[in-house]
Amino acid sequence: MPIQAPQWTEFLSCPVCCNEFDATLRSPISLGCGHTVCRTCLSNLHRKQCPFDQTTINTEIENLPVNYALLQLVGVIVPEIECNGNIKHLSTDELSSYLQAKKCIEELALYLKPFSSGNGGSTGSNVLSRPMQRKLVTLINCQLMEEEGRSRAMRAARSLGERTVTELILQHQNPQQLSANLWAAVRARGCQFLGPAMQEEVLKLVLLALEDGSALSRKVLVMFVVQRLEPHFPQASKTSIGHVVQLLYRASCFKASPTLLQIYRMYW
Repeated sequence: MPIQAPQWTEFLSCPVCCNEFDATLRSPISLGCGHTVCRTCLSNLHRKQCPFDQTTINTEIENLPVNYALLQLVGVIVPEIECNGNIKHLSTDELSSYLQAKKCIEELALYLKPFSSGNGGSTGSNVLSRPMQRKLVTLINCQLMEEEGRSRAMRAARSLGERTVTELILQHQNPQQLSANLWAAVRARGCQFLGPAMQEEVLKLVLLALEDGSALSRKVLVMFVVQRLEPHFPQASKTSIGHVVQLLYRASCFKASPTLLQIYRMYW
């Protein structure tokens, strides 16, 4: 029976033995499925399967490289030259690509460290939002040595990029023009099927949800609007409201640089 999957916030300790990762017996080893377990626990597995989702481990445990992106977050210095794992069997081009991707992920992982206060202590807060932290944790737990892990890393990197663009646009949002742009977008793109009364309430609720600059996903925004509408408009559905929200996301409802808007439209 698979055991319960670890929480993404507990990424600095082994989810099997609950010990913090270190550079000796408890070095973190990421699997192709995206789970990371310490080397000691992996060595004690009865089957070559992930203890969480039962995915087969195709590479020998001793050939899987240590996840230094995680180790550096517990104070371990990343070596300039990596000699562990199976990288010595890679071709010159493969080794170059692997090392570049590895270095990039290790640099990104440093953003998971909390802010330092002026007196040298930690404030406990982080430069990244919670959604950004979660997506970055997913990325740094990818195993670049295996094909499945590389595919997972590509998806995680794209998701992280999309979220980054979304949050950048929200920071450049012009609150004074938001209301007018929302109305113009709905009228121009044909959402009259909601009816005038419901349409007005939908836009008011969207404005209410966005007025504090919160970075909301479309799913959360749709559920917020539907729940608020239900007492007065029981016919409101997630499909109809989702269509309106989709159009608003695609409309020019943000004041941002042309480059940001271009990237934003590419992703959405």
